[in-house]
Amino acid sequence: MKIGFSAFVMQGGRSGVASYIRELLRHLQQEDPVSRYDIMMPMREAELIKLTSPNFQKRLYSDFISHPVVNIAWHNTVLPVLAKLRKFDLLHVPSYRRIPLVKECPIVATVHDVATLSMDAKYDAARMFYNRRIVPSQIRNADHIITVSHYSKKDIVERVGVAPEKITVLYSGINHQIFCPAEKSSARAQLAEKYKLDKPFIVYVSRLEHPAKNHVRLIEAFEQFKTATDSPHKLVLPGADWNGADVIRARAATSPVHDDILFPGFVPLEDMPLFYNACDLMAFPSLFEGFGFPIIEALACGAPVICSNTSSMREIAGNVVPKFNPHSTEEIFQCLEKTLSEGWSYAKRRQGVEYAAEFDWNRTARQTLDIYERVAGL
Repeated sequence: MKIGFSAFVMQGGRSGVASYIRELLRHLQQEDPVSRYDIMMPMREAELIKLTSPNFQKRLYSDFISHPVVNIAWHNTVLPVLAKLRKFDLLHVPSYRRIPLVKECPIVATVHDVATLSMDAKYDAARMFYNRRIVPSQIRNADHIITVSHYSKKDIVERVGVAPEKITVLYSGINHQIFCPAEKSSARAQLAEKYKLDKPFIVYVSRLEHPAKNHVRLIEAFEQFKTATDSPHKLVLPGADWNGADVIRARAATSPVHDDILFPGFVPLEDMPLFYNACDLMAFPSLFEGFGFPIIEALACGAPVICSNTSSMREIAGNVVPKFNPHSTEEIFQCLEKTLSEGWSYAKRRQGVEYAAEFDWNRTARQTLDIYERVAGL
C-alpha cells in the first residue's frame, strides 16, 4: 500500500491529538515494514515525529500552511491533487476538521470526539459555525472512521448521522516506557530542582482552556478543600495557554489561596511522569473528552486519580477511578477530600497500573493497519 498521512495538527506537540499522531506513527513503523507512508507536515514541527523506517517519508511544507484557514483550504484543494499524483491507496486524516470534501482515494479519518456539536461556546462564533455547519459533511465524506471510545462512536452516529458499521473504536495507548511507576521521593526531588515545587500537591494535567477544561470549578473546590482541611497542598496546573486561559489565570489571581495555585506552563513530555509520580492526587474535572490521556498516564505511574463522570471518561477510567459531577463544585471538593483523606493503598496503585497496561499502542497500530487494508480493498 501507499498511504498518505496528514500530520498538520501537531500543535507543537501540546495536545492529545498530537500524542495520538506521534505514537501511532511510531508504532506503525514497528508493525508495517512493507507499506510506503508519506507523512505530510509543516517544516517547523518536523522534529516532533521521529521516523526510523525507510518506508516512512516526511513531506515538509511551508509553515504558512499551518494557519487554520489556509490549512483547511489546502486539505480541500491541494491534498486531493497530491493523493491522485502520488497514487495513494488511501489517505489517513487524524483530525476531522481537515477531512477533504474532494476525494481522490479512500479516506480513513480519526474523529476523537464531536464536542463542538454538544458544547455551546467552546470556540468563537466563526469557529463554532464551521464546526457545526461544515464539519459534519467532512466526517460523512470519510470512507471509514476510527474513534477512541464507544461514547464518541455513539455521539458520531447520533449527531453526525454516520452508519455504525463505518466506525471502529480503537482505544489509544500510552507510552509505557515513559509513563511508569518511579520512586516518589526521587520525582519530588527533581520537581523541586526543576520547577521549585517542594510541597505536596494536587495536579490537573490539561491545556488551559475555559470553559471546556473546567479549571475554574476545580479552583473553587480547591478553595473549599483548603478551608476545610488546612492542608499544605498546592494545586498545580501545567499546560499550554489555550482559549480562555486568561479567565483561568484571573480567577486564580483573585482566589484567597492564590499563593497555592501554580501554573508551570507547558511541560515537556519527558517531565510529565515526574508530576504523576510525585503528586498526591491527579484530578481531572474536564467537562468533555473523547478519550482523556492524562487519566491513563497517571494510573500507569501509580498515581491516585479522580475524574469527571461525563462523556467518555466514565468508560476510559473504568471502575478504578472515583468520579464526580464536574458541574458541581461541591462534588469535586468532596471527591478531593475523601480520596486524599482515605489515601490510595498499594493494592489500588497496583490495580491502576495493571488497568493502564491494557492501553497498548502496538495493538492499536495493528488494528489501524487492518482498517487500512480493508478500506484499500487489499
